[in-house]
Formats: sequence, structure tokens, C-alpha cells
Amino acid sequence: MSYKILLIQGAGQVTRAEEQVIVDALNAKLGDDFNMLLPAIKGADNPTYRAWETALVTNLNSLSGKVILLGHSFGASVILKHFSKEPVPDKILGMILFGVPYWKEQNWDVSEYEIEDDCLVNLSKLDNIYVYHSTDDEVIPDQQFKAYQKLIPKAHWRVLSGVDHSYHGAIPNMVADILELTKG
Repeated sequence: MSYKILLIQGAGQVTRAEEQVIVDALNAKLGDDFNMLLPAIKGADNPTYRAWETALVTNLNSLSGKVILLGHSFGASVILKHFSKEPVPDKILGMILFGVPYWKEQNWDVSEYEIEDDCLVNLSKLDNIYVYHSTDDEVIPDQQFKAYQKLIPKAHWRVLSGVDHSYHGAIPNMVADILELTKG
């Protein structure tokens, strides 16, 4: 069987280059049964929820067969927000989200990115959400990760060390979790 992996990037042009490293590594390690997609998102240095959500929805709708969603940083938070409002399609086997910012309770004006805590019913139906956090992530502090642990208790939690916000050091974990998602 063939699987599609859709990676929704984080904010910033430098992030795209970092995520291409992840795409290349996953392509090399997973083989021909997996097709990676890393869509370009306009305005990467000035992110908006609408632009990222449009990229997510447009690309997801264009894919047939079984899909695994990967989300890095801002992209991961957009995936969570979108599916807190919309049903998760049956074609999604699971999600692997890494370096996810928690926008609520921050001293920033980022209300367009926030997830309403009572809107996670759709996500609670999906058993296969993997959330990675590194204790050495220089961008996302531990308390943001812990906020998601309270909101999505059924998720699989991957606490790593020695991995920076690029999450290149988590590629072996991603490979293992992707293979786990495709079993059965």
C-alpha cells in the first residue's frame, strides 16, 4: 500500500529549508511506499492562520488514499486548530506534531492562532496523534507542551532531549511512529 505524508511547515523561510532536511531523510528511510509532500506557503516570514489553513485543506483535499499529517511548530498549531473546528477525514491515519506552540496565555496578540479549549472534540476521536517536545527546544518552553497534554490526553507524548527546534534529531522517532501508524 502507498501512503501520503503531508508536512505543514512552520513559519519563516529558514524553517522551510530545515523541513526539507526532514523530507529528504524520511524519503530515504521510508522508501517507495511513502510519498512526501511539503507545500510552499506564501508569506512564510509573516504567517497568517488563513494562509496555512488554506495550504493544509487544499493539499489534503488533493490527496487520495491514506494520509499521515506532519506539522512543525506553527504548522502543527494550525493543524490542531483546524481539526478542533472540522471533522478529521477518515483518510488521515494519524498526525505527528513537533515543536507545537501553545498560543493561549501568551503576552502576544495572537488570538487568530489560539485553539478554544472546548473545541477539541474532533481531535479526541483520533487515537493516533503523536506530539513531540524536546527539553532542549529553544523556542517552545515546557509549559506550552504541558498545556497540550491537558487538552489532548489521548495523544502519544514523545519527550526528547538533545533535539533543537529543527527536530532533525527526532527523525528516527518519526520513522518509527510513521511505520507504527501504517501497521494494521
